[in-house]
Amino acid sequence: MAGAVAEQGERYILDGSDADLRRLLDIAQITESATRAALAKVEVQEGWRALECGCGPLGALPVIADMVGPRGQVVGVDFVNSTVERARSVITALGLDNADVRLGDVNARDFPTIVGDPVDLAFTRCFLMHQVDPTETISRIAEIVRPGGWIVAQEPMRTPAPRSHPELDALAIYWELIHKLMQSAGSAPHTVDELPNAAAAAGLEVVRLNGFFLPNEPVRGFELHAATAAAAKDRAVSAGIATAAQIDQLVGDLRAAVHGNYEWVSTPFFLELTARKKLN
Repeated sequence: MAGAVAEQGERYILDGSDADLRRLLDIAQITESATRAALAKVEVQEGWRALECGCGPLGALPVIADMVGPRGQVVGVDFVNSTVERARSVITALGLDNADVRLGDVNARDFPTIVGDPVDLAFTRCFLMHQVDPTETISRIAEIVRPGGWIVAQEPMRTPAPRSHPELDALAIYWELIHKLMQSAGSAPHTVDELPNAAAAAGLEVVRLNGFFLPNEPVRGFELHAATAAAAKDRAVSAGIATAAQIDQLVGDLRAAVHGNYEWVSTPFFLELTARKKLN
């Protein structure tokens, strides 16, 4: 178990610092309405048992906990111990009595034991994009979903890159850097593009595909991208993908855009996959 979690942790390309955890909390807030809308389409019911894979320090846990109600339960799983500890503190502070966060690796043999009873819903966001074999990972998730249950994934695509108005070249440079770094860490190069095929290969019925950008005010949006680039610095330098000076310049360009004449800046483009486990 410990070895599997450590190996998975090596594929997480960002530094896991307090600043990185704050960045993940911000992503949770920005994507909250899109997550709620996606889960409403599968008609989440009170009393359901749900799972979030790679929940980070908060993820969609508050949204799912609210939708399944006090008679339901949501379990978050993450492979970074410090992140799990932070998530437990956050859900306690928020009073999410029907939420629990556990340390584990979705791809490990003991994953079903970690989750426990089958779930009605499994959710991922910015998680499958890091996987070496998305078909295998989705298959592992599907194992703990009840027949007729749902898997909803919201994963950022490599292209198109995040956008702004007016257009900022640094966004495309930064997003390509992130994907080069994920590949150097072992992630498959077109994981998100191939998610529908991966889900079908895992024996799931692909019910719906959707896609979206989420626009943000420049102050918030550019800082989020800059924080992501900054959190990737050490891994990018050690992998030989960029120099420290290049990363610093990129972070500086993104942060400087806050003071430019920009009207908005978007998140990456998310592919939203809704799949159902067959009844037989």
